[in-house]
Amino acid sequence: MSGEHRRTGAPQGPPWSLDLLADLHAGVLDQQTADQLRVQVQDDPEARDILAALDATSSDLAALPPLTIPDDVSARIDAALENEVRAWAQQQAAAAPPAEPVAPPAEQDGQVIDFAAAKQRRRRRFTLGAGLAGVAAAAAAVVFSVLPSNTDTSGSNQAQPAATGGAPAPLALRGEQVTLNGEQFGEIMKSEQYSSTLTDPQRLIGCLQANGVNSGKPLGAREITLNGKPAQLLVLQGGAIGKFRLLAVGPECGPGNPAKVSDSTFGG
Repeated sequence: MSGEHRRTGAPQGPPWSLDLLADLHAGVLDQQTADQLRVQVQDDPEARDILAALDATSSDLAALPPLTIPDDVSARIDAALENEVRAWAQQQAAAAPPAEPVAPPAEQDGQVIDFAAAKQRRRRRFTLGAGLAGVAAAAAAVVFSVLPSNTDTSGSNQAQPAATGGAPAPLALRGEQVTLNGEQFGEIMKSEQYSSTLTDPQRLIGCLQANGVNSGKPLGAREITLNGKPAQLLVLQGGAIGKFRLLAVGPECGPGNPAKVSDSTFGG
């Protein structure tokens, strides 16, 4: 609310400020000022046009139905996100060296994640205020779960076979920083495998906060070894669509102790 209507009597014009005319239209001026100003603006064509435009805008807004996303629009958004991330993933795979045959990823808790189920879970979480980065991350997880296993797993970053009892063995990686190929990234995006020290939610939160992560939870988690040393790999949002942060921490990570082993990115 502007301070012009606080004065005794109607402000003199024309011209009158847009704020003052908006206050008059909204009915927030004191009665005496509003009555005097209403008489004066009747002689000003510009002021009358502004008030008429405010009337029309109010009518249009009042006539709008509740804001919803039609099913066909939601379906097109899902398809566009899937196609966009699939095309990006195929580009990443094409840039990788030729693939070697690998065993299919192990099932999680006896269930295979499929696109329809994952999309349904994502729809339940989707709201109009959801950030595009979160939508892209969910779409990436879904698409990588259905992409063919045609990315490179040769060399130092080979996926390890499942350990006895069904739990996958730590993913063995080498290098100064964690680097993943498309298949490894897709596997980790579907995983919530935490080391014994980080299965405690409070310790995990403290570990994330110590590394500057103050909101959200990991999009994927996997036990790894980096150059033979055990570590916990956490996939986090990277601040842009298609970009992710790969944070690897040591077993001692917790409140006040970042224990950072590697901090790299994937995609973007």
